[in-house]
Amino acid sequence: MKKESLIGLMLLFVGFLLLAYQVYRFAAHESIIFDLASIQAAQEAQLRLPLTPLFGAVAMFAGVVLIVRDRDRAS
Repeated sequence: MKKESLIGLMLLFVGFLLLAYQVYRFAAHESIIFDLASIQAAQEAQLRLPLTPLFGAVAMFAGVVLIVRDRDRAS
């Protein structure tokens, strides 16, 4: 398997994952916000990184183009 086909397969896989999981969520831990006597308060925020389906579709299309182009060069 040539280098372009391998990159194409990886792009197909990444594109599929981007289409399947459209939002990546993670928790961000922040330090102590205030300290009142012996009571401390901290904040944990749920942050979202939106991954639009457009990125997934573009990655899958680029992967298919690389695989087809590599097969045409091989024959």
